[in-house]
Amino acid sequence: MNLSNPTNLLIAGIYYTLTAILTFFSFFGVYILIRYGRSQSFGLTVALVYSFLFLKILAESHQTLQGLLT
Repeated sequence: MNLSNPTNLLIAGIYYTLTAILTFFSFFGVYILIRYGRSQSFGLTVALVYSFLFLKILAESHQTLQGLLT
């Protein structure tokens, strides 16, 4: 990632800010699901599947960001 260009730095900053906000809301949603769901085992299963998918999407988006900024 080449962050010497101010535009690239701005794009990376926006990406990381949005990622942090989405991660916070994802953790909050998973907490609500586990805490107030009907069954804790079902909530935990859904939370684990969601976590895996969220991390996969996050990795792909970061790889795309690196491709754009090189």
